[in-house]
Amino acid sequence: MYLCNLHNLCVLFIKIICKIVIMKNLLVLSLLVMFGIGLSYSQENKDSSMFDSGMNQIIVPTQIITKTDGDTVNTLVTAEGEEANIMYNNGVIQCNEGNYNDATTTFSNVLQINPEMTLAYYGRGTCLMQLGKYNEAIADLQEYVKRKKDYNATYLIGYCYFLSKNMDKALEYFQNAIEQGCTNANMFYYIGVIYFNKAQYENAEKYYTRAIDIDDKHSFSYNDRGSTYRMLEKYDLAIADYQKAIELNSRMDIFKENLGSAYRLNKEYDKALAAYDEAIKAKPDNYIALNNKGITFYEMKEYDKAIDVLNECLKQNKDYAFAYNNLGLCYYRKEDYRLAIEAFTKAIALKSDYAEAYVHRGSAREMTRDMQGACSDWKTAKSMGITNLGDFESNCE
Repeated sequence: MYLCNLHNLCVLFIKIICKIVIMKNLLVLSLLVMFGIGLSYSQENKDSSMFDSGMNQIIVPTQIITKTDGDTVNTLVTAEGEEANIMYNNGVIQCNEGNYNDATTTFSNVLQINPEMTLAYYGRGTCLMQLGKYNEAIADLQEYVKRKKDYNATYLIGYCYFLSKNMDKALEYFQNAIEQGCTNANMFYYIGVIYFNKAQYENAEKYYTRAIDIDDKHSFSYNDRGSTYRMLEKYDLAIADYQKAIELNSRMDIFKENLGSAYRLNKEYDKALAAYDEAIKAKPDNYIALNNKGITFYEMKEYDKAIDVLNECLKQNKDYAFAYNNLGLCYYRKEDYRLAIEAFTKAIALKSDYAEAYVHRGSAREMTRDMQGACSDWKTAKSMGITNLGDFESNCE
């Protein structure tokens, strides 16, 4: 689903001494780390109060991690030592083939035979990470790091914390890995994601840029730095980064959605519509791009076109509360308050804590002279944290 990106994690030189003959066995452990997030931040547009459901979509790419710094294991000249090495090699093969459960069991058996085989902790830890058993993976990788200083393993511990959404611990281990000399582009990208989610956009920009400096083809860093620039209202820079992301990876419809939203925020509506159309062409059931295309028509005051697009969005996802809210705003602008109320009510039914939809429905009810219903909606919105009700609230006194 997402970009595969090669990183170096493990080339292992194992010397097996058998009586007089010394044999060298070269193993390569390639561990596939599958992880993709499409984080969707719904932001209120100050002019229209419509919701852009793809305002900033942060993607963590799929990646392949390999380890390059070799580690030599000198096995004892015993049957037990030879058995452990053969078993370890089988675990590597199982891991490379994606048989993570079997590989985990194999590495555990290796450690029972030879508890001093440090690499077995590393191998088992990475397999446990693949299986989503992050706490167990962290324990194994920490044991490995105790025995052998390795910034790649430190990075992976941080990555496990990242996957388990413990961002503060992830940041701690990522920073430790940097101090140890790690220059992994994905790691800097993840740090950027963490700072973005903390709304520390200047720091996010800094780390996305560092990822790009290391790997100038890291399309996700361009995309997410573009989203950072959008939050900083630097729309021209956002547009340039989204265009670069698309140039590097034209298959990602999310990049095209984000480009469309940057154009929309920059009031370049024709270009916004063209970008959204490209996203929809790449993925016809892309209800997020359809929603945001509807917002563009709304801002152009072409309410009928907006309604048509938003209805198409709801065909693709009938449970999409944001689209109902946006549809209600279109009907409100057309002064069709009955249909507006129906749409806002559907949005609230799908998302009971949708405070803005209560505000909007209250406004529509006010226009139908249902002041009791309007005041009830505004009161509910206020209880949910909406504080800028202004004249609305005074009408209920």
